Amino acid sequence: MDRDLIPAEFQRFHDLIYKLAGIHYPAEKMALLSNRIRRRLRATKVATYDAYLQLVQTNSQPAEVQAFLDSITTNETYFFRCQRHWDFFREWATARAADPATRREGFRIWSAAASTGAEAFTICIVLHQILGNNFGGVPVEILGTDLSASILEEARAGVYRPYAVAQTPPDVVKKYFTKQGTEELLFDRQLARHVTFQRHNLMEPLMGARNFDFVFLRNVMIYFDVPSKEKVMRNAHAVTRPGGYLMVGESESLMNLDQPFTYVKPSIFQRKSETTAPART
Repeated sequence: MDRDLIPAEFQRFHDLIYKLAGIHYPAEKMALLSNRIRRRLRATKVATYDAYLQLVQTNSQPAEVQAFLDSITTNETYFFRCQRHWDFFREWATARAADPATRREGFRIWSAAASTGAEAFTICIVLHQILGNNFGGVPVEILGTDLSASILEEARAGVYRPYAVAQTPPDVVKKYFTKQGTEELLFDRQLARHVTFQRHNLMEPLMGARNFDFVFLRNVMIYFDVPSKEKVMRNAHAVTRPGGYLMVGESESLMNLDQPFTYVKPSIFQRKSETTAPART
């Protein structure tokens, strides 16, 4: 297949992607989607777009459905993305660590749409800088989730190219990364043990998770329409403790959404504290 999708084909793939992942592919990205699907046609030796659509629609090959979802998601990320966000997180974490009550409770943080793990490992770095070696004995649990199974394997490996640390101070790179070969950098394996990566579709509830003190949900909702955004926000709210924070990307607006979080400042939201807060699970 050497041509792009025609509008009717694009609409059918658009509808399938929306059904599976809640992602809205705009028409102006038809050429991009065509390129990504053509890679799967070559990999599966399927001759036409319609035949490949039939393959993934029937879910007769779950591994290929996952490969299809992997192929249509974008996973560009780097350490310390948006310094303003990390300044806020550092201030919040420092205050939490200074209070004996919340310090004993520790830190439970969710990096949703974790991609290759740069965000989750940046959380590790900031907490290590605040708490010290072994996190000062403070419990630290970080969950990184993503729709793409293949990208999560990269996150678990923790190996990065120089561009991923382009916004990271050189002394921090030197302390938390080990050179591999001529260019690759391996993130600190001891710190990495505090991060658990698992596959999760943001359109579905996060099952089995205990409530989080802080949720990073950045640079992913730009791919969702209003109903999908509202569903994602409800799912995030369900696993955020009362008083906990949610952070979205700088370019993502939650204006005019029916969502349960309270606005704090641009891209920062909070779950309201309840009059009688339930026990932290």
